[in-house]
Amino acid sequence: MMTRRVMLGALGAAGGFSPPARAQRTRLYDILIKGGEVIDPSRGFRQVADVAVLDGKVAAIEPEIPAQRGIDTVSARGLFVTPGLIDLHTHIHHGLSIGIEADPVAARSGTTTWVDAGTFAHTEIRGFRRFIVEPAQARIYGFVYLYPNNRNPDEDPVKYVERMLDPTGRAAVANRDIILGVKLQIGSNMNGRYSHDFLKIARRLCDKYQLPLLAHISFAPPSTDQVMELMRPGDTVTHCYNTHTLGILDANGKIKPSVLDARSRGVLFDIGHGSGSFNFDIARKALDQGFLPDSISTDVYTQNVNGPVYDMPTMMSKMLLLGMTIEDVLKRSTANPARVVNRVDGLGTLTVGGPADIAVLEIVKGQFQLVDAQRNIRTAAEKLISRLTICRGKRLVAVPG
Repeated sequence: MMTRRVMLGALGAAGGFSPPARAQRTRLYDILIKGGEVIDPSRGFRQVADVAVLDGKVAAIEPEIPAQRGIDTVSARGLFVTPGLIDLHTHIHHGLSIGIEADPVAARSGTTTWVDAGTFAHTEIRGFRRFIVEPAQARIYGFVYLYPNNRNPDEDPVKYVERMLDPTGRAAVANRDIILGVKLQIGSNMNGRYSHDFLKIARRLCDKYQLPLLAHISFAPPSTDQVMELMRPGDTVTHCYNTHTLGILDANGKIKPSVLDARSRGVLFDIGHGSGSFNFDIARKALDQGFLPDSISTDVYTQNVNGPVYDMPTMMSKMLLLGMTIEDVLKRSTANPARVVNRVDGLGTLTVGGPADIAVLEIVKGQFQLVDAQRNIRTAAEKLISRLTICRGKRLVAVPG
């Protein structure tokens, strides 16, 4: 036995094999990001450091890692290195009318995780998985819409949605790896006089199948109070800074008590800019009262991806303009929405051993026109832009289609 150990050691040396510890020390990193200001709001970390990526994970965050240790070395001096951005409200089922393709926008925006907010119903989950989630470079999840848009016009709408309760719930549970919960549009402009009835059905569905609810709010009826009464901890209200009659502010510009009560119970509030649901003045009034969003999202789709929404850095720039700090903006674009997604350990963080989903961002100085959903223009002295997107440890690049 002694002879065999000696011979194996000699063979290893002659064959060029190194002991595991030495191999780990000398192996090159796949990507090495040098000299950036690393910000991880999930743990209050902010300092200049180098970030190394290996095998899809963050392998090291250290003050100085030699450049020659990286196969692909990136200079990030003067830039922010952050967790990959997470957009909690998008429409990216691009086979359908309003959906965009995520990867081209992801590659230029630092957005590594995308959540489709109800572009598809339970009958379309299989296609969402096969043609949207699986081919994508970015991480993609979704909220399933409460019911398909194929109701017989002669059928009672409430009875139709009632029939969709169990098929939707079962499909969501069977696809929990990519389906985060149920989406419903609440507003007279969306579901006429039936919105409150549909919300009650959605509440029963989510309670029965233990699913979070993502609730779009727009125009009354129902009232804000009626909506908030049916929201539960872990549910999300999107379009929180809209100008519509189903909003979070009263006629005097104060946060409604039912909204404050919902937040105190653990209901989350998301921006969801979209084509009609984000207003500078409403956001300013809410922020002045300490009502910050829980998550910053775009509600990006075909009609607004070329303006005024564009992407997450543009949305984040609007919140910086309104006075939020870079740490607060990043927290609501990474760590907070990651808790809603809750499918990947370490998502929304930048820590050793965590997923190498990384955004390299820059704040550029100048004069920039930022536009809200009502086409009000504000001029900003700085704007956040993306310089590099890394997802699952690889540079995310747009593939020409």
